[in-house]
Amino acid sequence: MKKITIALLIGLFATVSANAQMKEGKIVYERKINMWKMITDPEMRTRIPEFRTSEFELLFNEQASLFRSVPEDEAPDPFANSGGGGGPRFMFRMPETTTFTDLATQMQYESRPMFEKTFLIVDSLKPLKWKISEETKTIAKHVCKKATTTVTAQNVRIGGTGGFRLGRNNNDTAKGSTVITPKETEVIVWYTQDIVASVGPDNYTGLPGAILEVDLDNGANIITATEVSSKYAKKDLVQPTKGERMNKAQFQDTMKKLMEDMQKSGGMGGMRIRMGSSN
Repeated sequence: MKKITIALLIGLFATVSANAQMKEGKIVYERKINMWKMITDPEMRTRIPEFRTSEFELLFNEQASLFRSVPEDEAPDPFANSGGGGGPRFMFRMPETTTFTDLATQMQYESRPMFEKTFLIVDSLKPLKWKISEETKTIAKHVCKKATTTVTAQNVRIGGTGGFRLGRNNNDTAKGSTVITPKETEVIVWYTQDIVASVGPDNYTGLPGAILEVDLDNGANIITATEVSSKYAKKDLVQPTKGERMNKAQFQDTMKKLMEDMQKSGGMGGMRIRMGSSN
């Protein structure tokens, strides 16, 4: 009788633990970008803050997720100019992007407004090769495990004398601008098994739980969860449909052409912008 009672208690405890795991909800993230790591012009570094922060949220259930930027306040943007003194002006507000992931089909639908147009980027979500560690830490009150992978970063550099470059090789040094070769970049993430949905910010998924932190390129771009809630606007978890439809390769080619056109019209100087990973 005693053995039966113990077995029943163990079963009850396991049931309660399983029910405690979140299957749907909302995660709020803060993205912190180290601008100085992306800027090649030393003089420009003195004119802007070192870090740029923005807020995102991830709505999710066991079938899909929606990662979107939170609209910024109308407060003055510290990147709206280069620090005064008659220097060039730079508008650096992040576009309000929305990325919908169908977890069953592993298809992604990204709505991205750029250059007064909206693009709908539709492509399959390529799996990442994760190396899981037993190292843990707590993020937003959830115990997380560490995992690592590598991605091939696509970079755009805006040379010191003007003009955009999409990083492909190191042979083009026209107008004093060095083209940056895409490189294998380490990604460190922390995921929690308290949330059973295999979701995460941007393109980072494929782990046995939700990713609560992403560290891309040794602190150059860090996304950290600040809040986790089981409540979310279910009506907002829908696939975007508006915009000029293309896949990721076509979008990269479109951006390259747009930047080349901007170069011809004068361009901007001294900055390199990471466009994201190729995964």
